[in-house]
Amino acid sequence: MRHPRAAFALPLLAIVMTASAVAVAAAPDAELARKAGMEPYPTALRAPPLRLPSFGGPGNESRGAEDYKGRVVLLNFWASWCPPCREEFPSLERLQQKLGGKDFTVLAVSVSDSEDGIGRFLAGRKPVFDILMDNDGATAAAFRARGVPVTYLLDRQGRLLAGKTGPQHWDSPAMEELIRQTIAR
Repeated sequence: MRHPRAAFALPLLAIVMTASAVAVAAAPDAELARKAGMEPYPTALRAPPLRLPSFGGPGNESRGAEDYKGRVVLLNFWASWCPPCREEFPSLERLQQKLGGKDFTVLAVSVSDSEDGIGRFLAGRKPVFDILMDNDGATAAAFRARGVPVTYLLDRQGRLLAGKTGPQHWDSPAMEELIRQTIAR
């Protein structure tokens, strides 16, 4: 006699196997991610919610994850008072200028910083990508970004594909290739 739940076992197994195949397919090429200086995740991970006021926006309008859906995002947690963050910032700008557009963007989240501090750091320049203000550090904590800089690569669905703690030169050929590969998926 068959167990009454046996009829559900194969369809459920097929769903689990299909979901696993989709998650693995969404993960970046591990070797390329490592060459680019990032630690790839075995499967794409759901990102925590994101909605923060934007730097210099009219009335500090808020932006959320839905504003970037459909684009690959390099999400960088940083602060203007952080020397390694200040050092890597120009490479993020160059990466945005080279690859930024409808398929890709850099998104900087300033942690426990001030508009004045960011303004002084930018020295009157307009940022080439969005900067969001995580004034209380709650969003960084939700992303488990302990300290700054911490950077994540997100796919078009807003899922976390890879991460990096510490500074890096983000406009390397390997990083550009990783982003292009992620865009093409």
